[in-house]
Amino acid sequence: MKLLHKQTSYTVENDTSAIHFIYEKVNELIQQENTVFSHLVIDNQEVYEEHEAYISKHLQEILQVEIVTHSKQEMIWETMDSINDYLKRAIPALKELIDASYHTFTKQTWEGIDQLAEGMQWILQFNMFTKASKIKPAYWENIEESVSTCEQGFKALMEGIETKDTVLISDILSYEVVPAYESLENNLEKSLEDRELCKNAN
Repeated sequence: MKLLHKQTSYTVENDTSAIHFIYEKVNELIQQENTVFSHLVIDNQEVYEEHEAYISKHLQEILQVEIVTHSKQEMIWETMDSINDYLKRAIPALKELIDASYHTFTKQTWEGIDQLAEGMQWILQFNMFTKASKIKPAYWENIEESVSTCEQGFKALMEGIETKDTVLISDILSYEVVPAYESLENNLEKSLEDRELCKNAN
């Protein structure tokens, strides 16, 4: 198989040593200043997680693996854009879930809450990464405040889940989580618009 990163190319045997070699190269790249590993593109398939399992499963047939890296600034903007898109889908879905939950809690309701928790973990990871970076997007203080409000809402939600108080869960989702998500979406939108204005001005 071929291993690519930007203009550099390596030829690697299709065996378990390839996995070790790929990880070595990724580690070398992320040691470079201001570089973050994003994902692998394996035979035109973007793979963002469980890379080793995916490679092992398709080891004999893989022709090409591309290592994709970004600068920290690129990674922040890319993640903000993805979170903003996620919130545009999640908020309407959450409102539907809340309306249904006041009538009855079903398996789908609990699954929806699990998915929200996964989304929240992703948002918190973005927050931690950006806090640790020297580069901050526009309106960062507002974004960080919105994330903190989201986190507080989810802590209250976890308490409701532990006691299985379905009315409390619905109320927290409706009066704490949804407004926090809407605030975060609004602040991300402003920051992304500011970025576009800067790009157009250059």
